[in-house]
Amino acid sequence: MATVLVVDDVAENRDLVTMLLSCRGHEVLEASDGVGALDVVRAQHPDIVVSDVLMPGIDGLELVHRLRSDDDPVTASSPVIFYTANYLEPETRPIADACGVSRVVLRGADPRELLDAVDEVLAAGPVDVSVGSAADFARVHSQAVNAKLVEKDRELRHRERQFEAMATASPVGIALLGADGDATYVNPRLAEITGQPAGRLAGKGWLVCLDPAVRREAVDAVRNSTVTAVEHRYRTHLIREDLSDRWLRVHLRPVPDTGSETAGGVVMVDDISDVVEAEDRVADEARQRQKEAAGHDAERLDSLRRMAGGIAHDFNNLLGSMLGFTQLVSDAISDEKAHGGIAAEAATGMLEDLEQVTQGGRRATKLTEQLLAFGRREINEPVIVELKGFITAFARELTAEHVSVTVWLSEDTPAARIDRRGLDRLLHILLRNAGEAMPGGGVVTICASHDRAAGMAVIEVTDTGCGMTPEVQRRAFEPFFSTKQDVRTAGLGLSTAHGIVSQAGGAIELTSEPGAGTTVRVRLPAVTTAGPGEQPGLPPAGTAARAGDVTVLLVDDDEPLRKAAERFIAKAGYHVLTAADGPAALAVAEKHPGPVHCLVTDVVMPGMDGRQLAHQLLGRRPEMKVVFISGFAEALIAEDGTSLEPARTIIAKPFTGVELREAISASLTTGAPEAGASR
Repeated sequence: MATVLVVDDVAENRDLVTMLLSCRGHEVLEASDGVGALDVVRAQHPDIVVSDVLMPGIDGLELVHRLRSDDDPVTASSPVIFYTANYLEPETRPIADACGVSRVVLRGADPRELLDAVDEVLAAGPVDVSVGSAADFARVHSQAVNAKLVEKDRELRHRERQFEAMATASPVGIALLGADGDATYVNPRLAEITGQPAGRLAGKGWLVCLDPAVRREAVDAVRNSTVTAVEHRYRTHLIREDLSDRWLRVHLRPVPDTGSETAGGVVMVDDISDVVEAEDRVADEARQRQKEAAGHDAERLDSLRRMAGGIAHDFNNLLGSMLGFTQLVSDAISDEKAHGGIAAEAATGMLEDLEQVTQGGRRATKLTEQLLAFGRREINEPVIVELKGFITAFARELTAEHVSVTVWLSEDTPAARIDRRGLDRLLHILLRNAGEAMPGGGVVTICASHDRAAGMAVIEVTDTGCGMTPEVQRRAFEPFFSTKQDVRTAGLGLSTAHGIVSQAGGAIELTSEPGAGTTVRVRLPAVTTAGPGEQPGLPPAGTAARAGDVTVLLVDDDEPLRKAAERFIAKAGYHVLTAADGPAALAVAEKHPGPVHCLVTDVVMPGMDGRQLAHQLLGRRPEMKVVFISGFAEALIAEDGTSLEPARTIIAKPFTGVELREAISASLTTGAPEAGASR
């Protein structure tokens, strides 16, 4: 392979030719001007020279003339190829022939033409050309250079006229910047946009298009464009001298020259006031649509919740009767097995099959619980909860990565009557909210105490988080209100907590300050142990004889479920009266000569519902106890989420015989409800 000298004043051009020749296996030398090329040829005698024509100082034509005039015969006979984008071959051929230039290759041609030309010239060997007189060379040289200068001048003027026409007709404002960031040209459109004459926009005047905070950054971007020549974009709200306002979109593009020295920059300014106004209108319309959609969503969600509750109610009736009769059959088989009426092996097989049915029913029960949770119509089952033990166990089971939980319980912390699952969910909601308010970590303190004057148990959950503004505090318990983003269940946490506490007959409030954390205070009615002088109420069904003294009125419009519940109750030794609806139950109670100790009634029934029936019977038999059974608590929850029957026992469908008997027994052993509790 040969040694090739590449001569060009543009480094990028040299790099391209070097890469092409190196791929062919040639050794490449480089020179950035004619003087340097002469030194390299004289010192290293390359096999061929590939040179640009138009270069500062000694151009390609002068370089070839000096090579041919050199005293060193090897230097004088060096082959030369012109590789140019400024001259066509007919323009350089006369002097090229006179100086012995082997080939002229245009840069716009296929790169393989240059490689093929190098191979051909190398194959031809050294050039043997007699040098003409200096005067002849000077004349031909001058003619070629002058012709090219005239051509370039005409082309430049033509481009200037094109640029002026384009800049004048441009719909955007344009400013050309020098290396120091000063505007050297401003088109009429920029003056029109800013409302200032072009003279005032020259120099640093164009900076009026930018906000004061970014002007220094823009100037530095132009001055440092050799470091990063990337486009900068700005959006500016401009108040003009006539007090009209404009929204501007500004693009600043620093422009380094080929020598990597700052040449200045170009600024393009577009008046986007109409676009911003349209965006504002679209945003307002979008907000209005979102508001309307939120209302529609709320209506649709409420309909879905009601539908889910209705499905759960009907499904729970089916499950109640299925599981009830399955249990009765299982009990009967177990009794027969114990007395030898059925072979043990056959009885075991039947019981195992029935257990599979029962397990399927339990899985179906989980589905109804999910429906009820979605509809927020879960059955409330209040029991007496020892708060000290419950909170201690709750805190012990917590696992939090960035939150430390501290528990402080006063010695006189009382028990409270509340649904255990509801209390667990309440504390989880409060702890989750506290953790979200402390993304960087913090401390949550759970306190419990006794407000004896008000007869309330008090639970406080305090965090060291970011706190709330008064506006957020005011709306904190609203459904669907949340300060969190992109959370599916956002806004239901505290509203759910409010419903849980309200159903228990208590109250919930919060206090907070921005940056000072939040305290949520829950107040629940305290429950104290019955003293020696208090009436113990009716005894539970401890023996068959005593249970037979207790009459239970069972009311349910679902016949299979009613029959199963009747057998459950009768199995405990109670005397059972049954009715299919409210009016029938009133008639049965009217005809019964003795007391009715306990009413067990479904809540949702056609015509007269369970609550209405209970109120009418209590008016006639105030000592009677009431147990509500339902798979759908719609009729037991007020619009504000409070329980309409806070002092009553409520059990959820489907239930087992044991659960139903325990609920009746617990109701019979409690004292009479407070006046007005069932109204």
